[in-house]
Amino acid sequence: MNEENFLPWKYWLLRFGLVLSLMILLTVVLKLNLIEGSYYTKAARSNKILESVIPAARADIVDRKGRVIAESVYQYFKLEEGNKIYQSSGKFDGYKFEGKDLAFEVRREYPYGESMSMITGYVGKVSDEDIKKDSCQIRLKKTDIIGRGGFEAYNDCSIRGKNGKRIVEVDALGQYVRELGREEPEIKPKISLSIDAYWQDKIYKMLEGKKAVVIMSQPDTGKIISLVSSPAFDANDFANQNNQKINDYLNNKDGLPLLNRAVSARYHPGSVFKIVVATAGLESKVIDKTSLIEDTGVLKVGDYSYKNWLWSKSGGTDGMVDIVKALKRSNDIFFYKLGEMLGVDRIKNWSEKYGFGARTGVEITGEVEGLVPDGDWKKKTKGENWYLGNTYHLAIGQGDLDVTPLQVNQMTNIIANQGVKCKMSLLKETKAECQSLGIRDETWATVIEGMKQACKPGGTAWPLFNFKTEIACKTGTAEVGDGSKDTHAWLTAFAPVDNPQISITVLVERGGEGSDVAAPIVGDILKEWFNEPNTVVLRKSQKTEVSE
Repeated sequence: MNEENFLPWKYWLLRFGLVLSLMILLTVVLKLNLIEGSYYTKAARSNKILESVIPAARADIVDRKGRVIAESVYQYFKLEEGNKIYQSSGKFDGYKFEGKDLAFEVRREYPYGESMSMITGYVGKVSDEDIKKDSCQIRLKKTDIIGRGGFEAYNDCSIRGKNGKRIVEVDALGQYVRELGREEPEIKPKISLSIDAYWQDKIYKMLEGKKAVVIMSQPDTGKIISLVSSPAFDANDFANQNNQKINDYLNNKDGLPLLNRAVSARYHPGSVFKIVVATAGLESKVIDKTSLIEDTGVLKVGDYSYKNWLWSKSGGTDGMVDIVKALKRSNDIFFYKLGEMLGVDRIKNWSEKYGFGARTGVEITGEVEGLVPDGDWKKKTKGENWYLGNTYHLAIGQGDLDVTPLQVNQMTNIIANQGVKCKMSLLKETKAECQSLGIRDETWATVIEGMKQACKPGGTAWPLFNFKTEIACKTGTAEVGDGSKDTHAWLTAFAPVDNPQISITVLVERGGEGSDVAAPIVGDILKEWFNEPNTVVLRKSQKTEVSE
């Protein structure tokens, strides 16, 4: 083939290849623009616009004087190579800044740490079960935190805020370009508690780690001023997910720092329960103010002996005893015999009127009911009949009777309030919920007189004898009931008698005698509360009285 014949053939082949390439390119362009254009436009826009959650802070919780006891803090950070580099932190004051630095976490902080933890509770991550059971108006999301224990859990719906959101534009590398829109989070108003943080913190430190409870409240309203349970935990460790500390708390089987002893533990009340039995005897008219019972030191029922504490200590007796002297001296023989005259059903009836065997309704989680036993309970639970000895034990606050320290404080308030029962509450602003128990004036006046005498010379509460302020009180030394010789130390009191400002209930777990151990704690508090700096609160080394 010569060169002339070859050139036209080569020319037309090149032209055909060029036309084919142009047709393919045109087809691709048409497909991208006309057929798949909307898809890629949407994809490009999605890659450029990001939406993020602005978590809402939980409402602040403050004490009766406005001191913050739980608050939310915003912790700001930058991301460098996938790592969070934390910078400043502070209170939420509105999102007043622009740009790419809106990177933060919301943390819960508890300024009073251990002393307030049983009241505040703490917060933790949300679980699937939490979301499933959630019934609040502002619904939970997986990124939220939720109240765990204490007031944080009990009032979670009132504390929880509504998350906001932010829409930003980023470039192809994911770098911030501009903010397109923002919805600010909604934060609930602060909640004021009746707790006084000064007293809560002071009393907790005063106990120095003892296994103990101290409750202070206002009798005429039921508002709680302090609710101290020792030892305790630091709520900040849970909020910050300090796993080592959390494990230490969980493994502390001796101190049980996660147990709120004020509302979640049950104890035999011992002789502080004699206030209930005294009321029952007077209201049932089984006795009156002048009725006398002889203290013989010991009662025998078959093979069993029931002794008065004074007889057990020194072989002494109190002679002929009326109800005032019985409360003053905490005389067991008197209350054994009074319990026998009343019978278990009337004791149980008045126990329940005072609030034993039922939750007080205080606004924290974990409150237990306690137990007031009777014949039906014993038959059903133990398969045994109720005997006279069971009534004797019940009449002095022993046996199967179990109460919480908060219930004992509620009982004290009823007498201080002249027979009016007010619901125990931690909320400052709510109206007091009170009702009369219909106790006759003569009854509460007689019981108060006996409690007054217990705090004066010859009574059992010898550490309180020197006060100028007139105090009404009742000691208690309760056997633990586990086969050991350990006893719980109790003292419950209110003052001033003629116009009660405050009631105090102290329990020292396995502490010994109420007069020796619980009474000095009450005295130290009252000394400052009533501004009596020169009053001497006696200690065990200065003890001259034989007392319970």
